[in-house]
Amino acid sequence: MTTTLPTSLPPEGRPAADARTLVVVGGLPGSGKTTMVRRLLGDGVPGVTSVDSEDVAARWRTGARVPYRFVRPFVHTRHRFRVLRALAGAAPVVVLADPWTSRWWRPVVRGAAHLAGRTVRLVLLDVSAGDAADGQRIRGRRIPEGRMRRHAGRWDRYLAAGPLPGDALVLDRPGAARLSLGELLGAAPAEPAAG
Repeated sequence: MTTTLPTSLPPEGRPAADARTLVVVGGLPGSGKTTMVRRLLGDGVPGVTSVDSEDVAARWRTGARVPYRFVRPFVHTRHRFRVLRALAGAAPVVVLADPWTSRWWRPVVRGAAHLAGRTVRLVLLDVSAGDAADGQRIRGRRIPEGRMRRHAGRWDRYLAAGPLPGDALVLDRPGAARLSLGELLGAAPAEPAAG
C-alpha cells in the first residue's frame, strides 16, 4: 500500500507546532497495538498524547477484586471520554490505540477529529484472530471467545468494505516491529504488509 507523506511532520517524527493529527493504531485485541505504541513513544514524545484503553483497564485491575467483565463497561466509557477530551485538547498529535472494529465509534472519532481540525492517519495491524488470541494470553487478559469472534468478523468486514484512505498503513506483526516513530506519525514511508 502506498503511503502519502504529510509535509507538516519532520523526518525525525516530532510533530510541527501547527500539525493537528490523529493517528489511529487499530487492530484486533491482542494484535500488538499497545506494545508497538509503547515501544515507539516510550515515556513520551513532546507534542504527542497517547490514549489507550489498556491504561484505563490496568488502573481498574490494580487492587480490584471485581472481575474485569463487570468493570468493562466503565473502562470503555472512561476510555471513550479520554479519547474525545484528547482530540479536543492542545496536543498537536494524538495517538489512539483502539480495536477500530466498532461501526458507531469510528465515525464519532473521525467527526471529533474533524471538529478539532485534525487530519486522521490510520495504522492498522492486520493480525489473524489466532495470533491475536496468543497476544492476549501473553498480556494475561483474554477476552471471551464470542466477543473475539465478533471483533474478528467486524475487522474482516472493515478491511474488505472498500478502499482505505491513501495514506493508511496496513502492517503485519513483523512490519509493526520494524515501524519507526517517524513512520507511525507519517513522516517517512513504512513497508506495508506483504500480500
